[in-house]
Amino acid sequence: MRPLNAFFDNDSAFGQIMTRLGILIASNLLFIACSVPVVTIGASFAALHYVMLRLLRGENELNPFRVFWQGLKENFVQATICWLAVVALAVMLYLEIFWCRQFDGPVAVFQYPLMAFMLILLVLASYMFPTLAAFHVTMSQLIADCIYFAVRRPVTMLIVLLTDIVPMALTYLDYPRLPLYAFLWCMFGFGLLAFSNSRQLLKLYLPYLEKKEEFANEDEGAEKRPSEKQILDDMKKLEM
Repeated sequence: MRPLNAFFDNDSAFGQIMTRLGILIASNLLFIACSVPVVTIGASFAALHYVMLRLLRGENELNPFRVFWQGLKENFVQATICWLAVVALAVMLYLEIFWCRQFDGPVAVFQYPLMAFMLILLVLASYMFPTLAAFHVTMSQLIADCIYFAVRRPVTMLIVLLTDIVPMALTYLDYPRLPLYAFLWCMFGFGLLAFSNSRQLLKLYLPYLEKKEEFANEDEGAEKRPSEKQILDDMKKLEM
């Protein structure tokens, strides 16, 4: 029985895989539930990446409900603004491209720069919510960080884009298997995409996250360290 118990133990490879799978499924269901109002999809994406980043950094026994809710609260306002802005710009660009295609000649040529802007918007959206989940920054700094991380590793950017686009395209194009895709999306689809993207982006984020934590620890140590005045007061009390 010992080999069997060791196999199912939480510290075993099988136990860790099942634990991560449970966190992924729970986070995916929370994402779907919190995305029902549509307006909150951006905040739900940020919260989903918040859970995945924490999981990938070694917190295998985290509570997905508590961590998801924490990520949702911390990023709700910024993520919602980002989501609404991205949707508005995407709709505007789509309509512009649609109208350009209705004409011939020079007007039709304008659809190509508009498509380039649409691609840039997609890149920003792919990086925006994971970056928002990893760092507490202003809106202008968030956009600058997204551009910086995207340009720094073009291969990672391509992987992230393909991870976001290919599954969605397959779901849309393969209509006969739509019920199967719907089941997969509802069970773990969004969580799996967030996990894959977070795994790629964490390689970029990690040096800056470690620096931030190092500074935070230094500040915390400075707060705990007694001041010179306190030391002198203590010496007087002890009549030293």
